[in-house]
Amino acid sequence: MNSILISVLIGGGLGAALGYFNQCKSGACPLTANWRRGALYGAVLAGLFSFAAGCGGNSAEMNQSTANVKHITDAEFDAAVTQATQPVVVDCYATWCGPCKMLAPIVDGLANEYAGKIKFYKLNVDESPKVSQKFQIQAIPALLFFKDGKLASTSVGLLSKTELAEKLDALVSTTNHLAVGGK
Repeated sequence: MNSILISVLIGGGLGAALGYFNQCKSGACPLTANWRRGALYGAVLAGLFSFAAGCGGNSAEMNQSTANVKHITDAEFDAAVTQATQPVVVDCYATWCGPCKMLAPIVDGLANEYAGKIKFYKLNVDESPKVSQKFQIQAIPALLFFKDGKLASTSVGLLSKTELAEKLDALVSTTNHLAVGGK
């Protein structure tokens, strides 16, 4: 949050300077016609660029395991995911990805609700290229849903909590249905 605020202040200052020194006399430059408009325009642009670039959070925190979601690497993937006996969700992300930062708390919250039913992992695609290549991850955030050690489905892009909960319910219900049918 501090980095966005700093970006807005710097952008506003640069915009004000542009408006002050430019002093548009033709009227063809309404956004920087005076220092006030320049400051506002600069601050808004800086805030948007900063938010879009994902500067609003601590990137190192994304690589840390939480109480509900364990961070894994290429080396740990097979043991954790493909050899799991219960359903698994893998959140594939990058620390520079804004939508990934927005999805992380949603996944973490739902991991708490589905504890004991589904295992949750997160994988940094920049640090784990083998898994990214194996599952052809071309866009992030990407969620990989595994059942019985095999990829059951994928989801690319930012999901709402409700949309993700529906996918998790489907993953759990198909697993329970298979367990009941197998008796």
